[in-house]
Amino acid sequence: MKLAYLCSSYPAVSHTFVLREVAGLRRGGIDVHTFSIRRAATAQLLSDVDRAEARATTAILPTGVVRLLSSHASALLRAPYRYCAALSTALWRRPQGMRAALWQLFYFAEAGILATELRRRDIRHVHAHFANVAANVARLASTMNGGTWSVTLHGLSDFADPSASGLRDKIHSAAFVICVSDFGRSQAFLLADQREWSSIHRVHCGIDTDHFAPSPGKATAQMRTSALTNGAATNDDGTIRHAPRSPVRLLTVARLGPEKGHSFLLDALAEVRRANLDVTLTLVGDGPLRGRLEQQVRELKLESAVSFAGAIGQDRILDYYHSADVFILPSLAEGLPVVLMEAMACGVPVVATRISGIPELVSSGVSGTLVTPGRADLLAEAIAELARAPDLRARFARAGRDAVVAGFDQRATSAQLSAIYATALGDRGAATEAT
Repeated sequence: MKLAYLCSSYPAVSHTFVLREVAGLRRGGIDVHTFSIRRAATAQLLSDVDRAEARATTAILPTGVVRLLSSHASALLRAPYRYCAALSTALWRRPQGMRAALWQLFYFAEAGILATELRRRDIRHVHAHFANVAANVARLASTMNGGTWSVTLHGLSDFADPSASGLRDKIHSAAFVICVSDFGRSQAFLLADQREWSSIHRVHCGIDTDHFAPSPGKATAQMRTSALTNGAATNDDGTIRHAPRSPVRLLTVARLGPEKGHSFLLDALAEVRRANLDVTLTLVGDGPLRGRLEQQVRELKLESAVSFAGAIGQDRILDYYHSADVFILPSLAEGLPVVLMEAMACGVPVVATRISGIPELVSSGVSGTLVTPGRADLLAEAIAELARAPDLRARFARAGRDAVVAGFDQRATSAQLSAIYATALGDRGAATEAT
């Protein structure tokens, strides 16, 4: 079976799950060709794997006039009815306003280039990640070629403004829809006709649980901590209270954007340290709020307790997980965070917000702690509890890894995706071009 995968920018440091998904499908025997609307920026290519995938990916933009015109001339001459149908879709099945019309013409121009590439490679199905520009272009290109398309929906960015994105119409026109969580699937159900529900699937993102695993030293330390029960004081819930090692190292891995809730985490850290708990924080990731967050660190006098690591490639991220005592994800908006899976698989106890698909991954009080989003006080309580109780951290670490291995291993999720493609497309994925 032959497929195209299309993203707005691929590969990207914040979308490593797409790269892993592609690799998993290829290992399963599917011939996946990757496309990117815009060429990935060098700053996004942080590992050798990223750089190799970027070289193998075809970028639509930037493009030259000759490539643009020749692609559209070929599409028009070869199938004028389908070409006009794609143009009609771009102009009439869109949000209101001249600005929206202009953007749709841009998408139409890009779709002509993609359609030519798909025909040249005998690819009849294109899959887009996120309901953004990639979904628009994939839909129009498949219309030009008489092929099919599908889309993966993730989180708030896809569902926040379905009228503006035309999400209802996209769900209707797609051959099938993948949602990364049951929560996301329920939101897609709200937009779809009930007759279309059977084509909306939930497939969790997955990770390589052999690669993301506890370091031998951490696993040994957790077992030793669990065994130290004699003579220890207990907390109110019966867990054993040990003197925490100094300091307790917190880690968060996320883009420094408003949706990730970092400011609440800094407020919570200040509250925890005022309670005389020696806790430090490392923030991995970069983004538009870095300057504001650095200013907040100074205002809270946390300079000695907080470090900004910047964007880190996948070839280095394991070191951060293995050195962390607690992983924190204080997000205000999410889909199903892969970094949370990675931390849990590495044996790091987690604290996260009770939103979107996160409760499908973390069972609060069993494999981690979930708190109400936007509540620095509750976040501080959860951090303090884990900082004071190494045995509780060890219990969450073991249960968290077990949960990821059981339900979020990439081998299983890749098999689910492959089965969906095989069922929905049959031989069409590798069929010759229809007249």
